[in-house]
Parts: sequence; structure tokens; C-alpha cells
Amino acid sequence: MPVPGDSQAGSGPMCVTETGRQPSTATGVGRDFLIAALLCAGVVAMRLPYLHNFSLMGKDGPLYIHALTLDRNFNVPMPGNIGYVLLGKFANLILANPIHAYLAVNIALTCVGVVFTYLFTTLVIPRPLAAATAFALACNPLVWWHGAVIASYPVWLAVMPSIGYFGLRFVRGRAFSDLLGATIALGVGMILRPDLLAFGSPLWFGCLALGRARWRDWLIAIAILATACACWFFGTAWVLGGVDIYLERVRAKSEGDSEGFSFQSRGLVEGLLRNGTKYGLFLGWSAALFLIPFSIAAVRRLGTLSTRWRGTLLALLWVGPSWYFSFFVFAGNAGLIFPFLPLLYLGAAQGVDLCLGRGSARKPVVAMGVLGLLSALQFVATPLLHETNQRQVILNVMFFRHTGAGIRERYNYNLDDYGISPSLASVSRQIRSAEPIPYFPPKN
Repeated sequence: MPVPGDSQAGSGPMCVTETGRQPSTATGVGRDFLIAALLCAGVVAMRLPYLHNFSLMGKDGPLYIHALTLDRNFNVPMPGNIGYVLLGKFANLILANPIHAYLAVNIALTCVGVVFTYLFTTLVIPRPLAAATAFALACNPLVWWHGAVIASYPVWLAVMPSIGYFGLRFVRGRAFSDLLGATIALGVGMILRPDLLAFGSPLWFGCLALGRARWRDWLIAIAILATACACWFFGTAWVLGGVDIYLERVRAKSEGDSEGFSFQSRGLVEGLLRNGTKYGLFLGWSAALFLIPFSIAAVRRLGTLSTRWRGTLLALLWVGPSWYFSFFVFAGNAGLIFPFLPLLYLGAAQGVDLCLGRGSARKPVVAMGVLGLLSALQFVATPLLHETNQRQVILNVMFFRHTGAGIRERYNYNLDDYGISPSLASVSRQIRSAEPIPYFPPKN
């Protein structure tokens, strides 16, 4: 897996050499601040044309809007995402329209994710290439689309590279400030989305373990995370009316996920294979242009695995929990690819550098920028298909809804809305030989 972790000079483009991040200086910090500001300005400018007043652009939108009252009817997907709701409530103090408030939160989270992806990748690749990589991530169609949907998945995009940035700095420098940064990033992330307790803790733990944190520092970090857990757990329980009610709601949600298309419930084909296929299709639709250079870097990484295992271990701790959930439990939403995207784009940048970087530092930067622009073109120029059969509905639901056209036309439908089975066998059959659409849902 092409991520950093070892810093052995001369072992290839996946390590930090003199082309990576230079020691911190006033000039370097100022340059990083300027690049971060430009990236944020670009994220905001790209998403403003797609602001809307349609609460159902995400199916859970009305639930999140009602949750702003913080009453006993609080019914956002468990385990509650109480911090995300509080961010929406804060934004609602500034923006009177609650839809715009939540969209502003998602755009802000995207900015944080893009900036920390830039900072994280500067630990491995040169600043100009890192900036082009972060720009390309901002142009990813699924990342862009989630700026117009009331859903908390951008939290993953913001938090995982934040943990990765501070965590990798701690592995290399063992500075307490970096340990504190990684811990606070995880703690805040857990308040925003409590599932980061499972998705983010392994990476945090791996960074502290490889950095050989002192026992005192472990205790301080654990105390911070315990406080964060208490905030979201007891805060959500208080809103719902008690710990027992909260635990029952979480149990019901967990059972619902398991009874859907989990490996335990549906077995190898309709469980594991279906979930893996769906995840792969989401990833392919949003980042197909980057998969080939990523694969080149991954193959190169395998050749140095025995001497650079720490980076591979951190990569597995980064993506392993989300992959397990997506493949074995539930792959219902395209946002499940977000934890992996920063690593994918870093690997793609390294692959591009392998192919084009010899003798020219500019070519890889231009190449990543062009790939980003092509991703942006994919988002703004891809139309929805006119639906006359089930194959076209499947393509719209899986792919083309995640575009500017999908937002403008308020396309928020799932296969169930058309009476189409979402099983792998049914979808495969319709792709090969399309049948008529059972019925059409009401237009939005």
C-alpha cells in the first residue's frame, strides 16, 4: 500500500528524501498557508453553484434537519452523529435556511479534508505535487457531490488525513504536540461521527505504538479520547431520554445493517461479493483515472515491503476498518470510500512521479492537475440517462446521480424506489439484458 511510514533515503519515491517536506521554516509555513487558502477557495467556488433547497437530496436530510431541535424525536442514523448535528445547529445560527447550514458544514469539512490531505502528502512528496494531489481530490465527483447532500460522510474525509498527518509526524519526530494533534483529531472526529472510534482508533494506536509513546503520554491521550467518548455517548443519551433508550436504538441499527446485505446474513455472493462489487464501482466511478498510477506505486511498494513495512502497516490500519465494514457488513452509500481516498490519491501521485518524474519535477504536477480537471469535467458534464429500462435506472442510481446534473435535477432515487431489486443477481441480469421498469417514483 503506497503510504509513508519509513524514511530510508534512496529507497524510491515512496519514502521521504530531500524531495519531501523540508524542515519547518517561516517561508514553508507561509507557503503552506497560502496553498491551503487557495485550496479552500477552490472548494467553495466549485460547490457554490450547486447550493439548493431540496432537503431530500440525501435521504436522511429531513432527519438531520429535525434533529436540530435536539428533542426526544432525535432520529438521525445511529450512533447519532451528535457533533455533526451540533455543527449544523451552529451554522444555522448564521444561515437561516437549515439546508444551507448543513451544506456549509459539509463544504467546510471538505476544506479541512483537502487541506490535511495536502499537509499529509507533503510529508512524502514535494509540495507542488502535494498541492496538485489535494486539488485533484477536491475535484473527485463523489467528494464534490457530497457538498450538496445532507450526510455526515465528509467527516471521514476531514478526520482520517488529520490523524495521518499528526500521527506520521509523531512516528518520525516523537513530539508530544503531534501526539496531541492526532489525539484531538480523533477525539473531535468521534464526537462528529462516533463510528470513528472503530474507523480511526487503529491508525491512531499504530502511530503512537510505532512512535514509542511514553506511558505518561498514553495516559494523557487515552484520557482525552475517553472524554470525547463521554461527550458523544452521554450527550446523545441525554437527547434521547436515557442511556437504555440510546443503547436500544444503536442495537436496532446494528441489527438492521446485519440483516441487509452483510456477509453474515447473505453469504459469500449476495453478501461479501455484492458489497465488494458495489464499493469497487463507487471507487471506479469517482477515481478511475487515478487507479492505474496508484497500482503502479502499489506494485513498486511490494518490492520494498520487507524493509519498509511500517508504512504498509499504517496504511492497513488506516483503511482496514472501513474496508471490513464496507465488505462484510454494509456498503450502502458511496461515502464509504472516503477513508481510502487520501491514500489512493497519494499513491496515484507517487505512481505519476514514477512514470514522469525522471528529469522533470514539473511533469507529475501538471499530470495530477490535468487528472483533477478531467474529474471536474466528469462531474459537471455527465448527464443523467433517460430512463426507459432497468439498466438505465441502475446506471443512474450507481453512477450518474453523483454529478452536477444529478443535483440540478434532484435525482435522489434508489433502486427500491423503482421496484427494482438491488441484489447482485438481479442487477447483473439487468445489465446483460434490460427489462422494463416496474414503476416510476414521483418526480421531485
